[in-house]
Amino acid sequence: MVNIIESKISFKNPQIGQPTKAIPEHYNGRRIIADIDGQRQAFRFKKGEMPFSVTEEEMIAEIQKRV
Repeated sequence: MVNIIESKISFKNPQIGQPTKAIPEHYNGRRIIADIDGQRQAFRFKKGEMPFSVTEEEMIAEIQKRV
């Protein structure tokens, strides 16, 4: 059983030296902390592994692929 406890999005401006904004074009990845069978585990996904717009069910499916 996978329960998501926390999900944080990271952003990075692709143009060096420019300010980073919380917009889809600057999306860099996601960190998810999940409870898996009573144990907390952390997962990191880069932008190529998990899109910016993702549902909780899709996050759980990606975590289950890694477990």
